[in-house]
Amino acid sequence: MDDSIADKLVPGCTTVAQVKETLLQKCQEVEQTAREQATDNAILDQLRKMVEIDIPQSLFEEQGRQLYGAKLLQIQANMKLNDEQLATLSSPKAVNAYLEDQRENIINVIKQNLAVGDIFKRENLQFPTEELVKQVENSIAELKRNKQEYDEDRVRDQVQDILEGAKVLEWLREHAEIQYITR
Repeated sequence: MDDSIADKLVPGCTTVAQVKETLLQKCQEVEQTAREQATDNAILDQLRKMVEIDIPQSLFEEQGRQLYGAKLLQIQANMKLNDEQLATLSSPKAVNAYLEDQRENIINVIKQNLAVGDIFKRENLQFPTEELVKQVENSIAELKRNKQEYDEDRVRDQVQDILEGAKVLEWLREHAEIQYITR
């Protein structure tokens, strides 16, 4: 192998050494992202385990419907479903099947959200109002691009929950004792 194949291996590289460095950097970025995601998942899992509460059926159904709606939006964006397919997937039967199939996951999400909200309030965490406004605008623009109906207050609440969750995870990563186990 010589430097003449570098650009074919990784466009923009002129030497094999550059190719090696670029690939190593990409691998390290993927590993870092995976580590951060695993850390967040472990934190959320521990938070969920700490919450002991009977979830009211109305809260369960609301959260489940939100999750199902988000899943439908994702499917619609990826596959461009026709009206008949969308109607079938939006039917009460399909939604109820999802709620029953995903019962445990939905309850876990609710418990995680309750724990995150509690930590956000107790630790007096905040995020910039401008960030909320920007994210709401981006979310609404995305919904409009996909020709989806939306309730601006609900979008704002969902964005706020996401920003609060991100702030809590950031705070917990800084303040929690985390042990990484490599296998």
